[in-house]
Amino acid sequence: MDFAEIIYEKSDRIATVTMNRPDKLNAWTPRMGAEMRTAMLDAERDDNVGAIIVTGAGTAYCAGADMGTLSEISKGRASATGRESEEEFPAGVRDDYRTRYSWQLALKKPIIGAINGACVGLGFTHCLYQDIRIASERARMGLIFVQRGLAIEHGSSWMLPRIVGLSKAVELAVTGRLVDANEALEMGLVSRVVPHDKLMETARQIAGEIATKCSPLGVWQAKKMIYDHMFTDLATAIKEDDASMTIMTQSEDFKEGVKAFLEKRPARFKGR
Repeated sequence: MDFAEIIYEKSDRIATVTMNRPDKLNAWTPRMGAEMRTAMLDAERDDNVGAIIVTGAGTAYCAGADMGTLSEISKGRASATGRESEEEFPAGVRDDYRTRYSWQLALKKPIIGAINGACVGLGFTHCLYQDIRIASERARMGLIFVQRGLAIEHGSSWMLPRIVGLSKAVELAVTGRLVDANEALEMGLVSRVVPHDKLMETARQIAGEIATKCSPLGVWQAKKMIYDHMFTDLATAIKEDDASMTIMTQSEDFKEGVKAFLEKRPARFKGR
């Protein structure tokens, strides 16, 4: 696919996907969504990539769905929901991850959202499925749907309470208000806030540490256990965590990790 609405770059074991419609505040279009999925699935398949960063060009992260798309929906000419074709999702994963946005949870590579400005509506929904969210001090985030005659979309009603808690999730959903970066940090919506000019540097630092210091197999298993166990009970989580740990102790990465520690050198993990 030729990329017209994103920029896709790979360097130093990090893939960076930048939404690139700055004159439209990176408003989301079906093409942008398809391009992002293509790029991120390419990064997932690339053994030379250890982490993925998603951000926006210009002054915004993503200002929600493109107004042209919303206009078509309001006139009954397009659907606000729908399902993408099966081949566009990671293979062999549970149905919960086979939807238009939740597929990100199934990626083995961690996704870091670098929120550089306005992150609202569909942009907000999309970032809920990222593994780590960090924000520029200029970031503003919110659902806004009730202020457009809508409600909530694409599983935000399930993800948001698990990230910020029930009361805060309901408040954000029924008021549609935006929160600034510091309030987003306070409620756990993002994990850190940094000066605007340090945002990408910080994102790359986090991604680089994961990509160069951590076992790809360990990262994948940790991410899988956390997300899969949002659907189960404690007893099952304990059983599956322990089974995963037993399997991991037989891996090449575990043996390399122990050997590197004893030899006081950086580990050379292979994801096996």
